[in-house]
Amino acid sequence: MKEAYKEEKSLTEQVYSKIKERILTLDYPPGIAITEANLAEEFSVSRMPVHIAIQKLTNEGWIETGFRKKVYVKGISVKDVREIYEIREILEIKALDTIFKKELNWDFSFKLEEKFVRMKASYHDYYAFEYADSEVHRTMVSVLDNKRIDQIYLNLQDELVRIMVLIFKYRKKNNDYAERIIASMQKIILGIREKNYDEALFYLQREHLSGGLDEALEAVTFYNKKNL
Repeated sequence: MKEAYKEEKSLTEQVYSKIKERILTLDYPPGIAITEANLAEEFSVSRMPVHIAIQKLTNEGWIETGFRKKVYVKGISVKDVREIYEIREILEIKALDTIFKKELNWDFSFKLEEKFVRMKASYHDYYAFEYADSEVHRTMVSVLDNKRIDQIYLNLQDELVRIMVLIFKYRKKNNDYAERIIASMQKIILGIREKNYDEALFYLQREHLSGGLDEALEAVTFYNKKNL
């Protein structure tokens, strides 16, 4: 009995992970209707693990129930984007300030560079690229040494990745976008290492915060007008 429970739990976790990954990569795009029957067929499993996975994703806010209990992937609104980037700006600028105030420039520049190498290596996979990008920023925020803030940023990370994937996938200038993000991240890391606060802050704000917000709003507005 216990072995059967473990097997069912493992299967449910696998289904949950697959559905969530498809949501984040936009294989299941924002606002699309999904059904337990179709998902069970897609993953070649019974309805039960799908049902449990859907419940968990609903509790986490990735899936919503609409008219006549129809199930949809949660959309991305302009308000969602503004709120996420507002939190990012507060945390990431504070993190940058802390690196300079505590003179952790050398250590953190190399911590960031380690994540940055993975980001560059993921250039041709937009999901992996955006996830690696978010990992660089999460590493920066870790300088605050606050478990509650770490958890806030971790909870934010998947939403941020989905928005960034939307930018990457639904805009024509994909190569230009990726190249700009890579170049600006390199400038941020060098600014930190060389103790050039103004340069690090400039590129953080221009490409990743205020600039990132503008890109995200453009992509989300375009997508919603076209699809919702």
